[in-house]
Amino acid sequence: MQLLKSVGLFFIQPLFWAGILMTLISYQLRLKNERRNFRIAIDRDFYEARHFIKHGLLFLVLGSLFALIFGLSLPTQTLVLYQILAVVALLFINVGDLSLAALLVTGTVTFVLSETPFGSDASWASYILPHELGTRFGSAILLLTAILALFQAFLARENKAEWFSPKIFAGKRGRRIAGYTWREFTVFPLIMFIPGMNFDSWQQWLDPSQYLTHFMVVPLFVGAFCKIYKQQPKEALHLRQRQSYLIAFLAGLLALVAYFVPVVGFYGIAGLLLILVAQAFGRLKADHDAKRWYVETSEGVRIVAVKPETPAAKMKLEVGDIILECNGIKVATGDELYEALQKSPAYCRLKVKNFEGELKLAESAIYADSPHEIGLVLFE
Repeated sequence: MQLLKSVGLFFIQPLFWAGILMTLISYQLRLKNERRNFRIAIDRDFYEARHFIKHGLLFLVLGSLFALIFGLSLPTQTLVLYQILAVVALLFINVGDLSLAALLVTGTVTFVLSETPFGSDASWASYILPHELGTRFGSAILLLTAILALFQAFLARENKAEWFSPKIFAGKRGRRIAGYTWREFTVFPLIMFIPGMNFDSWQQWLDPSQYLTHFMVVPLFVGAFCKIYKQQPKEALHLRQRQSYLIAFLAGLLALVAYFVPVVGFYGIAGLLLILVAQAFGRLKADHDAKRWYVETSEGVRIVAVKPETPAAKMKLEVGDIILECNGIKVATGDELYEALQKSPAYCRLKVKNFEGELKLAESAIYADSPHEIGLVLFE
């Protein structure tokens, strides 16, 4: 009965419904942006919802396993404050990622308010400040940060370049530039022990009554975001993944130290917040320092996007590639490309220069009598 009640409470939490709402909004914004820029939706699949559910279930299993093994526990008041900040962070998922920051700010605010008269003596503070902070509070926040950072790295590892949604901007000298945005997020339930449960013997692990009366199901938000103008999608994702792994390693190490030296907890949390800010600037710099733009070119036809499960996708054409020749005919515009496709309406052969300037050949059967459905999205 306690298990069912805890699960039921998860589905009425504001953070969970904010996640559902933002999934719908992100999908609609993506389609609206693509139709405004290209008159079509590049991928009408509602993959945002599929990823939200799939990752939520996966992180439920893995996260709860971590939490149960390490006896992870946080005060109820801290979870209330976290949920407020996580909802705010979730509302900004289409412009940036603040999922780890929401948790670290929760820890920082709790530490600061609990040590100042403004917080500890105020009547309102009882809603967000625990009655007793405990010596392992900082370690718990850091351990949970490490878990979320690992999940964030997983999001960046799994996703593909086809989920970078393009948007057209006016560039210098009258040429247009494509920029790309990628986001992934989910809200997942985490089974967590409430404060006061100690594990002094292995017999407590084997007693089911210990779990049914001493845990709660907590909603957690994890997300990742990339916006690029010059980097390749794979490079941006790889950098995002490496940064998340670094946070996970540092947070795990600091959690271990803070377990034995509690004062390290506050400084570790504050330090990780500064590192998150530095990483955000690092991503901006990496994109700024990249060598090429996704810009219109007179050399051939620049590929802005590739529709999934089309002949273009089967030919492994990528964002940023320039089609120089089609069926032996040099092309410089989209109209010239589709005219060349008509020369062989059931098969096409392309000469392509990739984003690094290397030449490659690509060929595939195409839809008979429908060369425009090859799956390429070009500058209109």
